[in-house]
Amino acid sequence: MILTLPQIEGKIREFAAIMNAPEEFIPTFGSSNQTGLPHIEISNGHYTLIVCEKGKEFSRESFDNFDDLVFKVVQDISFSMACERVFEDTNDQSYRERFFQVQKHILSKIDVNHNEKVKLYQESLTTEDTSALSESRKKILLKSNNHKTPLQSRVFGKEK
Repeated sequence: MILTLPQIEGKIREFAAIMNAPEEFIPTFGSSNQTGLPHIEISNGHYTLIVCEKGKEFSRESFDNFDDLVFKVVQDISFSMACERVFEDTNDQSYRERFFQVQKHILSKIDVNHNEKVKLYQESLTTEDTSALSESRKKILLKSNNHKTPLQSRVFGKEK
């Protein structure tokens, strides 16, 4: 059964509240505000996460399963929160190491069974030689890297 936009918004906002996510990181529902913030639509029985800015679409990803949509949304929110916190942090740890610690801490606040996906995603980002990755890790890497938000592209760079 496909959830309605108000139901989706309610569930996403529940997770965002648990994560203490600022309003500016929570996607919009039904239409885009054209600022690069993702928005969620329902079309043809699928949940669709779309990133648009100034009339240009940067990414579109469809999900058959609500849990997969939730994973992507909480991953994006936690990514933005971790970036914000790490940029404010002045300790001597490497940026990437500190970023992963902060993102894991944020995601540990919710129980959506996504810790393994996040771990594999983060490991894939730190592995230069993709031949050493398992097939499941390659799938997560390819899926995740093909749908970077504009902020993720600025932080981790464009694909080569």
